[in-house]
Amino acid sequence: MEYSDEQLQKIREFAGLLMTITDIAVLMDIDEDELRSDIASKSTKASRAYRLSKTETILELHRQEIEFAKLGSPLSVELTQTYIINQQVNE
Repeated sequence: MEYSDEQLQKIREFAGLLMTITDIAVLMDIDEDELRSDIASKSTKASRAYRLSKTETILELHRQEIEFAKLGSPLSVELTQTYIINQQVNE
């Protein structure tokens, strides 16, 4: 499916808010299966918009969590250890 710039911006906005693909499709009144397929295909503009925005939000959350860990939050320390393990597994 070809998405307008406005639609791509909406995908970015909703993905950045960590909305599910199902919810994004409902909010945008588009076919969920088509959107899901377009996002799964990493070469599409919709996929790039979705993945970039989602990753930017995750980056912000990781930054905050690491700051809390540095301040001594036990839960944040535990979460950052999970981030380290995930990073090592991905390498």
